[in-house]
Amino acid sequence: MIPPVSLTVGGLPHTCIQGETLSLTLRFSVTNLCVFDPVLRIFIRRRGETAHLLSADTHQGGLFFPWLPRGDYSFNYSHRLPFPEGDYELGIAWGSPREIRDPDIVHTFCILAGASEVSAENPSHWKMSEETRLRVEKLSWQAGMKNWFHRHFCHAACVIGETFLAHSPLLKGRILDIGGGDGVTDLSLFLRYRPQQLVVMDIVDYIAELPRVATENGLPLERLPDNFVFVRQSCESVPYPDASFDVVLSWGSVEHIVGGYKKALDEVWRVLKPGGLFFVNPGLYYSSYGSHLGEFSDEPHLHLKIPEEELRALVMSGRPRLMDRAGFDVSNAEYWRFYKELNRIKVAEFEAELKAYGYTIIRAALRVNDVVEYSPELQHYSVLDLAIEDAFFTLQKPAGLGSLPASCLPRH
Repeated sequence: MIPPVSLTVGGLPHTCIQGETLSLTLRFSVTNLCVFDPVLRIFIRRRGETAHLLSADTHQGGLFFPWLPRGDYSFNYSHRLPFPEGDYELGIAWGSPREIRDPDIVHTFCILAGASEVSAENPSHWKMSEETRLRVEKLSWQAGMKNWFHRHFCHAACVIGETFLAHSPLLKGRILDIGGGDGVTDLSLFLRYRPQQLVVMDIVDYIAELPRVATENGLPLERLPDNFVFVRQSCESVPYPDASFDVVLSWGSVEHIVGGYKKALDEVWRVLKPGGLFFVNPGLYYSSYGSHLGEFSDEPHLHLKIPEEELRALVMSGRPRLMDRAGFDVSNAEYWRFYKELNRIKVAEFEAELKAYGYTIIRAALRVNDVVEYSPELQHYSVLDLAIEDAFFTLQKPAGLGSLPASCLPRH
């Protein structure tokens, strides 16, 4: 197996004078498609000892990289050596915030006494080479949450994998995403966790454009990875046997299932293995932009305030601002069709439906507005429905229930 990264260092000293500045050039080559949250670490300790006299990393130097694509990067590190004369070891490694690896390079050197004492107040200094800086500045995550690719590839994937699935070992198994859309979040999860297989289901084939979309955003994806599978089909009928998947995902998809999502939830229960995890984020119709028409108006709850004919006229005559559509062209008529097909989901009712299957809730969260500005048209709506913008659930299928259909499960 080819290592995802290679690391070489220039400027390694054999002898230093106390008070001299250690100056290193670290060449960091990413050989995989990308590497996530890379951190470069340096330590100095007396030879034969374990305690570090100096420990520094790129995060301490203010260099944070959510991901770096395949290619070569160069960093300069400097530190004035205040240590007394003697033999020392210099260790250099790459890793991530969660992974502190053994040093890739261990180099021995000696420090000779200098002419005068040196102050220990001497912070480490990290700097990117100019070529690296120019390349990094072009990456999508530099724009933060304003950039749709970053929202999908970094933010959404981290919300699912880190926050709600808590880096579960099950992410190494078989994963199914129902309603995966453009597949950008799924690609990120696949590259982060390297599962046995990740299957993306949707009724539209936006994922065919994934290599182009990724490449345009700095990720040199030539083709879909092996074991990254797209199935064009409604998630009301999943073409896999019972208990096929360790993890099932649904982010903002169940609200789009025409005629209701009940059959899709039945299918999730059927194909999820006993002990498996189900992450679901349902789009909430009564939230500020639950209409999914935020491209046409910034007015919160507009779809609940004006007559449907007026809303339709706005959509059919307006020019949408692309927000979270992965850059795909969608006609005004399709926007209106999407709106008319929406399931009007409320959190309390949806939670009760999930519990009725027999799931155990592992973790859940709500994202809410601090204040809801009521108008006369909103008076008969509950503040709970209007204020809740997002609901997130991580559920576990109990190990003893097998794949019984929902109709055979005990109801609470």
